[in-house]
Amino acid sequence: AGTLTMSRGNLAAWIADPQGIKPGAHMPVVGLNGDELNAIVAYLEGLK
Repeated sequence: AGTLTMSRGNLAAWIADPQGIKPGAHMPVVGLNGDELNAIVAYLEGLK
C-alpha cells in the first residue's frame, strides 16, 4: 500500500474524497465547500 506525503493538497484531497484516495476508507464524504475545506486544512496544519 502506498502513502501520500503530508502536504496541504493531499490533506485537502483526503478530506474532500477519502474513497478516492483510499477505497474502502470508513471516513464519509461530507460535501464541504472550498472555504470550509480550506478552514479545516488550516486548522489541522496548525496542530503540527
